[in-house]
Amino acid sequence: MTTRRAVLHAAALAPILTACAPNTVFGASSQLRIAVPWSGSELSAFRKVLTDTGTERGVAVLPLGDDIDTALVTRGRSAPDLIMLPEVGRIDALAGSVLRAFPDTLWQDGTGPRYPDVWRNLVWHRGALYAIPFKSAYKSLIWYDRQAFGGADPARWPLDQWRDRVAEVSARRPFALGGADGWVLADLFGNILHSRSRRAYRRLAVQGAVESGQERKWDSLPVRASMRRMAELCAPAGTFPGGIAGALTSQFPDSVRAVFEHRAAAAVMAPDFAEPIVRSCLRRSRRSPEVVGVMPFQAFAAGHRPPVIGAGDVLVATTSARRDVMPVVAALSAPGAVSGWIADYGGFLAPSTRTVTDHPPLLDPVAGQLRSWTDFDLADLLGTAGRRDGLWRALTDLLVTVGDGHPERIDSAVERAVRTLEDFDGGIR
Repeated sequence: MTTRRAVLHAAALAPILTACAPNTVFGASSQLRIAVPWSGSELSAFRKVLTDTGTERGVAVLPLGDDIDTALVTRGRSAPDLIMLPEVGRIDALAGSVLRAFPDTLWQDGTGPRYPDVWRNLVWHRGALYAIPFKSAYKSLIWYDRQAFGGADPARWPLDQWRDRVAEVSARRPFALGGADGWVLADLFGNILHSRSRRAYRRLAVQGAVESGQERKWDSLPVRASMRRMAELCAPAGTFPGGIAGALTSQFPDSVRAVFEHRAAAAVMAPDFAEPIVRSCLRRSRRSPEVVGVMPFQAFAAGHRPPVIGAGDVLVATTSARRDVMPVVAALSAPGAVSGWIADYGGFLAPSTRTVTDHPPLLDPVAGQLRSWTDFDLADLLGTAGRRDGLWRALTDLLVTVGDGHPERIDSAVERAVRTLEDFDGGIR
């Protein structure tokens, strides 16, 4: 389902989409256009993948960042042929109309499926393959500086005890938060909700996976309890370096640097792809890798299970594509295509079981979990409701209201967040 909001956004970005395509000896008209959500080192890493696979001269890369969803509604000369899509929850609604199917041979080879079963329900629709998993991620991790804990083991602390226990052993701020990147806030909420009630998480995710007018139920006890826990965690004064304003204006890499380079915070919730940033922090500050601790995200409270959430970007082809995409799709899905990204840049988990599964040493403590997630990123399953004008906005407003020592505002802030999300869904339908 295409929303009016998305169409207007795409119209505004159309000139940018056109300008992003570089002119090469092939000419812009002959280049296959691929929209990606990456920037910085990830974008450089992807360009290396194109170089390594011999496809770079015939491909124009459109780096759209958080605006990647607009590539789905862009038409005409600016329309991409391929999209690296993080919002796998939109596949069911767009299959056959906006997205074209791939041949089954891209999913399996002579020895069986090339991807774990956890991906099947996400990328297949009515018996047809509409997306190829390209990059995987593990979203239920906390990175911490061992020196901030004086020998204490934070992996034993449930989430409701975390802040007080950190204060007992460390003079640093308990957390760093890259809240300027809305997905960080969505990840925090998603992990809390998953631990609070997997059933509620999955119900919300399933409702979000089909944007066809199906009603989502935000006003539920588990959703409210999870928003409350998030607010309780973030409300006390002194929780973040720079206060709540610092937390909500810091980007994701800044939050990692706050822990391992600037030593302003004890821990940060961060996926596996924080690893290259952590390494760069250690290098600049001349610190040993031994100071780095990585552990699973904590349970909601004692007696609850820790969350186990994955994510990733999938490669899809648009029905408006005017070029033959299959040679590039086949090249990018080859087992060795991402070897250069893994070796030279890091921060990459390959979803294909045919790709070498080596992981960086810093991830040794959690290596066995990196491919064992059970549920996909909630925000990416929610579609537009999980992004800037929906969940990101609601959670940002929640923390602005309660942050820097205003726990008395939690009830009203949670109520407003729930209403914001219900109103957003009402505007989509």
